[in-house]
Amino acid sequence: MFILGVTFSEFIQKGNVIIGIILAILGVACWLLAMHITKAIRKTETIKPNDTILIACKVVGLVSILVGMVLIAIPL
Repeated sequence: MFILGVTFSEFIQKGNVIIGIILAILGVACWLLAMHITKAIRKTETIKPNDTILIACKVVGLVSILVGMVLIAIPL
């Protein structure tokens, strides 16, 4: 199977693709663990859904996913 004129194994070995995959994985982890990160920072068990740290963790995670996907899509 060819993707952009190269095989899948050649595509997955490119530097920007590897960095994009790592960024996307870290973004998903940050987004999923945002509540736990906020609880650890605030040192409380109850966190409101509009907490600024919670929202910031989720935004950082989603931006990281976006940047990772853009890096994967750019053929270098």
